[in-house]
Amino acid sequence: MRDPKRISELIELIKEIWEKDPDLRFQQLIYNLQRGYSQQNNDIGKVESNEEDGFTKIGYDLFNTEDDKFIEYLHKKIDNEL
Repeated sequence: MRDPKRISELIELIKEIWEKDPDLRFQQLIYNLQRGYSQQNNDIGKVESNEEDGFTKIGYDLFNTEDDKFIEYLHKKIDNEL
């Protein structure tokens, strides 16, 4: 079983990051964090599709990412190591 204490830590880290840029909407924040995590990890979870209008749609599927790995990324982001 995963440690339930991770929930509070994860929420606090996201809160700290969001408070540095409070103009972001929540979904923008989450998208940006997913994109950053993906970029730091060889584009893990990156999903691209070509649209009819010729544009490429990009998203991130981090469903299988373990929380401890994402927490580690958030700590590095806060510490300006990224």
